[in-house]
Amino acid sequence: MAQWIKAKKLSVFTSSPYQGNQAWVVMGAGDLTLTDEQMRQLALDLNPLSDTAFVLPESTSEADINLRFFTGSGEVNFSGHAAVATYFALSGEKILKLKEPTMIVRQRTKAGVQQVELRIKGDKITRTTVLLSKPNYLDSEVSHLTVAKFLGLTGEDIMATGLPLDIISVGFFDLIVPLKSLDVMRRISPNYALMDSCCTRHGIQGVIVFCMETFEKGDTAFMRHFAPSLGVNEDPISGASAGSLGCYLIRQKLISPNVFSRIMIEQGYMLNRQGRVYVHVECTRDQILRVKVGGNAVLTFTGYILTP
Repeated sequence: MAQWIKAKKLSVFTSSPYQGNQAWVVMGAGDLTLTDEQMRQLALDLNPLSDTAFVLPESTSEADINLRFFTGSGEVNFSGHAAVATYFALSGEKILKLKEPTMIVRQRTKAGVQQVELRIKGDKITRTTVLLSKPNYLDSEVSHLTVAKFLGLTGEDIMATGLPLDIISVGFFDLIVPLKSLDVMRRISPNYALMDSCCTRHGIQGVIVFCMETFEKGDTAFMRHFAPSLGVNEDPISGASAGSLGCYLIRQKLISPNVFSRIMIEQGYMLNRQGRVYVHVECTRDQILRVKVGGNAVLTFTGYILTP
């Protein structure tokens, strides 16, 4: 029998409503024992172009909360912006007991058990920072000409920086493509079918395209993220992918691998959904030990949806 279930919509990685990346958070999914197919259908109906988080009960002592993430195409292991959205959505829901000024929550996702740091003022969360997995690197040769073709650019555009392509994951594997400038970023005209075919062939989920030129002074890099294999042609902002880019910037020595590096990644500007992801990378002897991504979120809708 269909039942009503509570859902909230948030703008994530921004302090401005309707900027950043939108995410839905569905609460009480465990109480109704929704099937995977029902969660996929709800995600498709609520948010066909991005991710929906489902808050589930955690039955072990290893974690405090259990999150699953779905797009209209199916389940994904982890979604940075939907994870950040979840904790802002939980404000006032009495699912977590909030303690000022900071607290650590252990969340279970398909990517494993992760630590989340919450900054709290009163009964409200003001910043969420998620500890991601250490970077994994995939050794797979991707042709510069293939990348140029599916981005609608020239081979010279792809090779202009002299930097290599790389495949990095702190949640899912992204192909990372460096470009010279914002002007080249604006000229991207993707062939999503070809991009999807390339990603599937190489076992990757998305494509990060970035440059070191930024819209805002003081930011580190600007990026765009494409994930047609996940049902999202262009994601306005991806937290996990920003974490992978942070690892690339350190690996290629584009920023200094200090013991603790603070990186600000701009996204969404070319979709009029601008926002920023805070990336924190801890290193020792040029080895990356910990990667964190964080940001803000703004509630834009609260209501109920009927389950399939």
